Amino acid sequence: MDIKDGLLDVFSALLPPRQRVLALFTAKWTIGALRPIVELGIPELLAAGPQTADDLAAATSVDPDALYRVLRCCAAAGIFAETEGRTFAHTPASDALRMDVPDTIRDMFLFASDMMMWRPYEDVLHTVQTGETAFDHVFGMSFFEFLKANPDRSALFDRAMIQNRYPATNQILDEFDFGRFRKIADVGGGKGQFLADILTRFPESTGVLCDLPHVVVDAKPVFEAAGVAERVEIVDTDFFAEVTPGCDAYLIKHAMHNWNDTDAARIARTIRTAIGDDQNARLLIVDMVLTAPGGWDIGKLTDIEMLAALGGRERSADEWHRMLAAEGFEPANDPQPGNLAILEYRAKS
Repeated sequence: MDIKDGLLDVFSALLPPRQRVLALFTAKWTIGALRPIVELGIPELLAAGPQTADDLAAATSVDPDALYRVLRCCAAAGIFAETEGRTFAHTPASDALRMDVPDTIRDMFLFASDMMMWRPYEDVLHTVQTGETAFDHVFGMSFFEFLKANPDRSALFDRAMIQNRYPATNQILDEFDFGRFRKIADVGGGKGQFLADILTRFPESTGVLCDLPHVVVDAKPVFEAAGVAERVEIVDTDFFAEVTPGCDAYLIKHAMHNWNDTDAARIARTIRTAIGDDQNARLLIVDMVLTAPGGWDIGKLTDIEMLAALGGRERSADEWHRMLAAEGFEPANDPQPGNLAILEYRAKS
């Protein structure tokens, strides 16, 4: 079944059309079962080979029957493999939940299933009724204020963002010519993983990592591990106030969608100021570009996370163009909608 037909069509053979919405419950049940398994370190324990639920329970000091039942649920969903004797082994999906593999998604899963990302969904009705972010309503503060107040959650968020690599991200790295730009500023670039990937592929370019002090404080090892540290400048930056001038490209990846149009425009404004009169400089936005009404689009789903938790939004190409035109930019490419894309803008003459 092509998922582009819509999530409910995946269950077309199991339920009659008027009951297919009930199939969405399976996501809740599976995520609820998988989270304690990851928290207990079961994926790491299975790295040595198949084990029984009883052996895994003894190793983690938990109830054997309860552990078996959550493992059985995840195996039924295709995440682990179950054989006779209540024995479980890895599949490619579960192996990626190990913390000790290069392409792990462990922290990304733990972040997405953390209570800070679940509880806002208990009151999306408040958002629909008022336009206010459910996260703010539930926690009494914004998402980013919450991270500042909870360093452990902030650290989890940072680790998750390093692992947040859609297949389309690699496609952008493979297909877009970042080598056109001598000096690239990664605005709101976190620990710098994406900038490190760019500089690895384009050895003639240099980079400037621009983010808040508590974010970039641990960025240097990322660049050292990639072998590009000598080509990177790390700058403490509040992108609502200013960004480093004199760069050939200003990249902002998966950050603009965190903000409403007013705040996103403020970020664009500081970048436009940094560009000044340089007609060759570019603003590069890596984010979702929504399709026309109707049909499958992952961005229309992630937009609910922006709506309920962060107060931001996903945007169509027209919405991107309209917002950025007001800040002195015009489009320089025509990105394909329906996935993560790179939008290129130049300063209006």
